[in-house]
Amino acid sequence: MSEVLVGQALTNPVPNSITTVKIDEYICVLKIEQNSFGDFLPIIPTAARTERNKVLYQLKLRAKLTRHTDGKPVADYKLKIQSSRTSDQIEVNGNTNKDGEATFTLSTREAGELELIANSAGITIASFPVKLREAWYESPFLITGYNICKEDDFSGDLVDGNGLNEKHKDDFLYSATGVAMQGTGIATDSKYIRIVNKPGWKKNSKGNPERLEMPESAIFAYATGFHGKFADITENHSIAVDVRIIPKKAKVEIDGVGLRIADDTGGGIKLYHIDNFLGSGKAVVKAWLKGGVNGTNRRIKYLGVDE
Repeated sequence: MSEVLVGQALTNPVPNSITTVKIDEYICVLKIEQNSFGDFLPIIPTAARTERNKVLYQLKLRAKLTRHTDGKPVADYKLKIQSSRTSDQIEVNGNTNKDGEATFTLSTREAGELELIANSAGITIASFPVKLREAWYESPFLITGYNICKEDDFSGDLVDGNGLNEKHKDDFLYSATGVAMQGTGIATDSKYIRIVNKPGWKKNSKGNPERLEMPESAIFAYATGFHGKFADITENHSIAVDVRIIPKKAKVEIDGVGLRIADDTGGGIKLYHIDNFLGSGKAVVKAWLKGGVNGTNRRIKYLGVDE
């Protein structure tokens, strides 16, 4: 058997990841293809949806066969590539071309380490190690922001609320900019108040919610904090996502914003849309709107879910 040379290929990220293998008749070179983002990370396809809280990784690779004796390319050769993990899928895009090259795609929902092995008749090749965790979403995301209301920003009359011990401002409790819409608010005495039920909205001439239609039917309760769908949320840390696209509790890097955690969801957050939690009160919204991020489309790097 001929000498075997083994290289290293890590996708987090190693430029020009290559392994060269010398075999009986051929030399085979495998490498990870550079993606459209300029590095060697996998891509999460636009049409993909999460399954079991896992994204779909797709990694493009290229193989090149040359003869050991004269270095000439080996054309029209059918390569068979397999992974060391049975859950991974490998699709080879045809036989090698006139330059001895063939491309193939690794698709998997499993992060972690694996080895790619050529399993073609007449070829022996050393394994090609790959490590999967980070990936780019193929599509950009619309970025918006959300906050919780503060009673200090309201000016209505003090009224009773079902389930509450003290009176609070009417518009803070019942308006479409208050607790009734946002779900939770911070009272003047710094207590958190949440709405337990939402009876329905009285709408303005444009058809937009304005105030609860039957405020006497609303029930409130005190809360220990602002609770998202999956965890307590904190400003400039938590985001609301569509879990069909971003898994719950996943870490992502938002271009121009920074690291965020998928702690929440929202009825208006569909597919490629992220809502960044800003904190409480009107002041944080004003600052956010001046920042130039709101309403823009940003590229997103997936950083994985910590189990």
